[in-house]
Amino acid sequence: MKKNISLAIIPARGGSRGIPRKNLELIGEKPLVAHTIEHAKKAQNVDVFLVNSDDAEIRAVAESYGALTMDRPDMYAHDKILQEVDLLLKWTVETYEKAHPEEQVDIVALLYPTAPLRDVKAIDKAIELVRDQDYDSALSLYYDDSYLWQINQDGKTVRPTNYDPNKRMPRQKESWNQWVENKAVYAIKRSILFEVGRIGPKTGLVEMDKWRSIDIDNPSDLELARAVYKEKQDELDS
Repeated sequence: MKKNISLAIIPARGGSRGIPRKNLELIGEKPLVAHTIEHAKKAQNVDVFLVNSDDAEIRAVAESYGALTMDRPDMYAHDKILQEVDLLLKWTVETYEKAHPEEQVDIVALLYPTAPLRDVKAIDKAIELVRDQDYDSALSLYYDDSYLWQINQDGKTVRPTNYDPNKRMPRQKESWNQWVENKAVYAIKRSILFEVGRIGPKTGLVEMDKWRSIDIDNPSDLELARAVYKEKQDELDS
């Protein structure tokens, strides 16, 4: 009988438009990808974790931090196709299972390396929601009470999207609430990933603090993450 496992996949491309070689940039004294490797290593509900990268240097760094690594086909070495990451997850699961026929991936966790401040407890909670409760997927979000606007079709004027500025309530008493996807943690049943994608029809919420939810996409994000890490290092490394 095959052993069911939870597999955490850390996708780390070599190319990046916003920050060249982003996944090797340092936060503290560790490369960006290393922070997520250590999160996966600390998570109690992750059975196996691996870094999937098209870049040999990233794979070498990942291995030095104790991660399994996997190369990827050229078609997944960029971000130009629809649902590229979901397709990469499915390819990675199938490739891993072929190499480990004694194991069956039951739950897939997606951990982007661009979230170096994530809470490890959120990884375990997301997997628990999928494994032990009636959810087919789960993701980490943070609560946000921003007043949102968008530009109209004329390209000049703007309008609010989530409140009426002429009927403004104290922020704490607004009737709406909103949650922001922070790209830190996803957990998905294998069957849902292959049938639907990383987000199923019954998705659970794992709340994460806003300061932990920095998603590094541009130099300003990187600068902010470095500053927060320096301030919160003891808490993050515990």
